[in-house]
Amino acid sequence: MLNSIARQAVRILGWQMTGLIVLTAVAATLYGGRVGRSVLIGAAIGLIATSYLVFVLIKHSLRPARPATVLSLFGNWFVKTGLVLGLLAIALQAESLLPAAVLTGLAGSLLTYWLTMLVRR
Repeated sequence: MLNSIARQAVRILGWQMTGLIVLTAVAATLYGGRVGRSVLIGAAIGLIATSYLVFVLIKHSLRPARPATVLSLFGNWFVKTGLVLGLLAIALQAESLLPAAVLTGLAGSLLTYWLTMLVRR
């Protein structure tokens, strides 16, 4: 059974996916396909990072005899940050993507993440 932290992480992931779909649809409708694709890539970068952390939290919740430590917390946060920066560097170098729209998508994804953390059920 998942603990409450893992359940909250899965809920955040769901809301982030919903925000990704809405933000991409709005951007594509208002500004065209290229902007929509760029926003989608930026938001997907944030979603991938959250997915990694959700996987780690679920893994720790399924092994209660071996709980997460502060070292593993910071190690996983470092991996997540490296993942975001690496994917962002690749996306910003792509000719077919608009850098401002990629950053807008990532910002929207992170904003959804934090708003979901602040609003509890």
